Formats: sequence, structure tokens, C-alpha cells
Amino acid sequence: MFEHALKLIWNRRRANLLVIVEVAVAFVVVFVVVALALRVWSNYQRPLGFTYENVWRVVIVNEAVVRAPGRSQDGMRETTDDVLAALRRLPGVEAAHAILSTPVTDAVWVTPMVRADSIVKAHQSIMDAGAPATLGIRVVAGRSFGPQDEGQDYIPALVTRVFVERAFGSENPLGARINHIKATDLARLPPEIAAVAAREVRVVGVIDDFRQYGEFSDAEPLVIQRLDPNAGSTQLFVKVAPGTQRTFEERIIATVAAAAPGWRAVLVTPWEQLRATMHQETLRPLRMGATLGAFLLAMVALGLIGIVWQDVVRRTQEIGLRRAAGASAARVRSQIVLETVIVGVFGVAIGTAIAAQFPLLALVARIDWTMALPALVVSAAIILALAALAALYPAWLAARREPADALRYE
Repeated sequence: MFEHALKLIWNRRRANLLVIVEVAVAFVVVFVVVALALRVWSNYQRPLGFTYENVWRVVIVNEAVVRAPGRSQDGMRETTDDVLAALRRLPGVEAAHAILSTPVTDAVWVTPMVRADSIVKAHQSIMDAGAPATLGIRVVAGRSFGPQDEGQDYIPALVTRVFVERAFGSENPLGARINHIKATDLARLPPEIAAVAAREVRVVGVIDDFRQYGEFSDAEPLVIQRLDPNAGSTQLFVKVAPGTQRTFEERIIATVAAAAPGWRAVLVTPWEQLRATMHQETLRPLRMGATLGAFLLAMVALGLIGIVWQDVVRRTQEIGLRRAAGASAARVRSQIVLETVIVGVFGVAIGTAIAAQFPLLALVARIDWTMALPALVVSAAIILALAALAALYPAWLAARREPADALRYE
């Protein structure tokens, strides 16, 4: 039956060619969507690296700076200390800390971290000494920020496992410096900035993970530096008691205004809301791709049904002869379905040759071989199942004809 089906497909190669091309295009689109979906699902199963429940973002700003943009925010350190102290006294606030790069937002802060012999581009976050413990960041080697860092001439840093793998390999990163800067580069900077840039950033601990951009994001190299005690921050976060209502935002705003005259809280947002927004932005391209893939699959299904229907009508006498020779209705149905599936196999083969270029040439950054191989299998199963389903109804109609009626057909 298989050889006979191949001969029939070859005899109708012109009619089948367009369908094979449509199947190949649909396969490539489905492959991309499935590979990205598998990547997102795989990331979602992994630990986030920090807690976001009952944590609220607080952004403060100087009214004078709002009225006259460009002015410096004088007394930033004192203002940050006063606001944090006032927030910590609020009933229902369990902790309050300064942070310079709020997680689960679209802020991108990537810094080249330079070792003596290599450069690793790493995402960066800066927070005060107590923030890692409040966020539940798990240290797997070394220690977190502590009193032993006070008064030292280095900036303590926590790094993720991914950073260690890329920057150090199998070496022990604890105590290592990760910001070697050339003297010629420092000479081009203003003296006050050069003094800060020249300070050693030293690894004091390794954390399991910290996915700055939410559960759907990849595990990227990340460095968490301790906020300089002499520096302030306009971005803060508070950890509130479970069940705290959004109306508590008004008390936070009033507390900031009372603690720092001339300053106000311009944004108070739960991290859970920031996380939901980040998820929507991450999944939007995937939804668009899924919509396009569904449209192409529908077009392929309609094309296959049309081709099979037309083929069945043209082969009415052949089918009648097969039935008269003793072929069962089930055998007729299976042959028609098999022919359609073989056409799908040709399309899948061409599509696979194209799809293999994505991980091979890194055409899409988030598609690698670990996701490509299962995506190829799943996409092929979807396309071939669609081909079989598209052939069922025309095959059922063909098998229903009585041999005598089919032989009289002209």
C-alpha cells in the first residue's frame, strides 16, 4: 500500500507541491512557537530566586527636581535614611529597603564585569545590606552582605551560579575581583566618578539564582552589589503584612511626605502587579506567533481537505474497482489517509531542514538545541495529526460509495 501511495502522490506532484510548501511554512512557524513555548514553560518551572509576595515598590522624587528638571537631588542619602526609618515604623510594614533596580520591571541594566583575562556581560542590581535577606535570596556559597564589609575599601557583591560558570568556570569565585578597569579608561573620567569606578567589586557570596525579569526569563549572569552606605536611592521597597489592602498606599504616601518635606512618593506598586505586567509583555509575542500559527494551520487543513476531496472525486472509478475487487471500506479510508499523511511528511521534511537553521545559526536567541529537538518532534506530530484529520472526512465519503454506484460514475 505504501509504494502504491507514493506512486499516486508522484503522479499528482504538481497538485501536491503547493500543499507541501504550505505544510513546510506552517511547520516552521509552529516549530518557532512551540520552541519558545517550551523555553518559557521550562523557565517557569525553575525557582525565581527571590520572593515578590507582599513586597511593594515605592518611588520617591524631590518636588524641586520635578519643577526644575536637571537639578541634583541634594541630601539623597539622608532623605533615603529618613524615609526608610519612617516606613519601618508604620504598622503593617515588616521591612523597608533601598534598591536601584527593581526586579520584574522592564529596566535593563547590563554591565561588563571584567576579570583579569575575560569580560562577562552581566545584569546588575544594587540594594542595601538587609535587602537580600528580606527578599529570601538564598546564598549557596560564601556569605551575604554583613558587618564585616563596613569600612572596607571594596564593594561587596553577590553573583549567580550562571555568572560563576561563565566568568570562573570551575574556579572558586569567593574573594575575587570582578571589575578590572584600565588606567587609560579611568583617566578619561571625571575624578569623582573615577574614584568610584576604581573601587574593587569583590565577590563575597554565590546565590542560587535571581531572575531579574520574572519566571519566564532565562537565567542570566547577574551581580548584586551592596548599595554604598554614603549613597541614597529614589527607589525603595517595603514588605507588608499578608492581606494588606491597596488603600495602605495612602499611608505610605503620607509617611514619605512627613518624613522628607519637599519629597513625595510618586509610585507605589505591588511587585505582584509588576510581575503580572512583565508576564503579559513576555507572552505577547508568543500569543501573536500562536495566532499566526493557528491561521496557517487552518489554511493548511483547508488546502488538504480541498486536495483530497478533488482527488477522491477524480478517482471514483478507481475506488469502485478496488471495492468490487474486495477491498473493504476501512482499507480505502486508510489508503486515502496514508497518502495525505505522506504529503505531510514531505512538508515536514522540508520544514525540518529550514527549522534546523534556527539553533544552528542562532537565528532566534532563545531557541537552542535543548528546545529545538523536542519542538521538532511536537511540531511534526501536530502537522501529521492535522494531515490525518483533514483526510478523514473525504476518505469517509469515498468509502461509503457502493461499488456499483462508483463504477457507473462519469
